Amino acid sequence: MYVSAVESIGIRDLQKISGEAIGALERPTAIKSGARTVALLIPLKSAYPDRLAAVLARAEELARTRDSAADDAALSAYGPVDPVDWSIEAVRALTAKPPIP
Repeated sequence: MYVSAVESIGIRDLQKISGEAIGALERPTAIKSGARTVALLIPLKSAYPDRLAAVLARAEELARTRDSAADDAALSAYGPVDPVDWSIEAVRALTAKPPIP
């Protein structure tokens, strides 16, 4: 079975498919039992570390140049604005494990 082109997979065929074949699926695929869809198989794709690092670096650069007060004022017309500091440093400080006494 060439799995990357299928619209659905029978529930009995699911146990015969390798992990590599599942990873090769181009999009989420319905799992069917007869005519009824019983599940959705979503292949997980690995991120490209270099591309992800570049995107995160660009986001951090843009965050340094933004005027958060102006953003908050503009967004307040739509409702409350999230006051949390989502900078890399703030998130690392928040998620750091406290030292063991």
